[in-house]
Amino acid sequence: MIRSRRFWEQRTLHPVARLLLIAAVVVLVGVAVGFIVASGEFTRLDLLAIAFYAGLAAFAWRPSTAAYIVMLISSIGVVFTGSGGDLLELAIALSLVTATCVAWVIIAHVVLLGALSAYVATSSSTLTQGGIYAIAGIAVIAFLAGLAFRLVAARETILLAERERVEQDLEAIAREEQERIADELHDGIAHDLTLILFHARALPKQPDDAARQLSLTTIEDSAEQALQSIQSLLSLMRDTATEGPESHPTRYDGNVVEAISSLGALLNDAGIPTRVTAPRTPLSVTPAAERVLTETAIEAVTNIMKHAPRSQSASIDILEHGDAMELVVTNLAPSSTTPSDSPASGRGLKRARQRLAQNHGELESVQMSDGWTLRATVPAPVDETH
Repeated sequence: MIRSRRFWEQRTLHPVARLLLIAAVVVLVGVAVGFIVASGEFTRLDLLAIAFYAGLAAFAWRPSTAAYIVMLISSIGVVFTGSGGDLLELAIALSLVTATCVAWVIIAHVVLLGALSAYVATSSSTLTQGGIYAIAGIAVIAFLAGLAFRLVAARETILLAERERVEQDLEAIAREEQERIADELHDGIAHDLTLILFHARALPKQPDDAARQLSLTTIEDSAEQALQSIQSLLSLMRDTATEGPESHPTRYDGNVVEAISSLGALLNDAGIPTRVTAPRTPLSVTPAAERVLTETAIEAVTNIMKHAPRSQSASIDILEHGDAMELVVTNLAPSSTTPSDSPASGRGLKRARQRLAQNHGELESVQMSDGWTLRATVPAPVDETH
């Protein structure tokens, strides 16, 4: 820590240390004023003493400026009065300089103290024999005291930074948990609730008993699936397994081809004629990419039923392009549909775009004059056998 450049940056005094310093300066000024009143005269030594104390007080706000003032006044006092007291004060002030100032100011203070000590030692002074060693000892003690204050301040800074980092990590964990819950709500419940709403609205308009029975069955199945999804969500929030049967967050746990076939049948049952095409051979994509294609198809179909329930037709296609796999979902909307009803918009597709990006894929939504088209593309794995 001591070897780092950041350790020797300028620092401010701790608020408590600042108050103690101001209190000490007030006491020193009071003593100086008492001596002035007792002697009945105001000398240049008194002026230098009060100026020196003002320099000490400046360490509470402007450490570098205070260090210059202290060094200047002490130099004047030593050179023009030959007072060993000024030298002693300069040695004591080294503690404040070490605690607050940058490295080169500390070095300048030490060099000045050494030069003035040598000057006093080689000239007539009021220092007693061996007094120069006492000044050196006091300077060492002051330096160590200032270094100790700097270490405490640096450690406090590190602890505060660590606490801030921990708070940021906890906030990130909380946001991630919120996103997980939002994903569970959207993926596990919104789709089923959309089906329930769609068929509940269509139920009074069904032309025969068979169509009404289909809507009732769909509502029942979707409600049961939504209940299981809620149980899964509660398990996620409590971070423990819920009692009862195991829940399944989605009914499309198979591959993407099976999923789009089920989704096509769902749209057909909802009265939207839908064409589904997919390769007969297994898809050459990773399980993660296939899962995100399935999620994108679910989102697109849900949006069609939610935002364009009167669509004239729809299509869901899986296309292979050699180095990529493409999911294309298209719906033909009636001319009365407004752009705000676009099934190619919403937060769900934004999340799908993010998930595709994590798998190096892309999502494109295009609004046309007679409908909307969504294209989700993921790269096929590179064949490393060649």
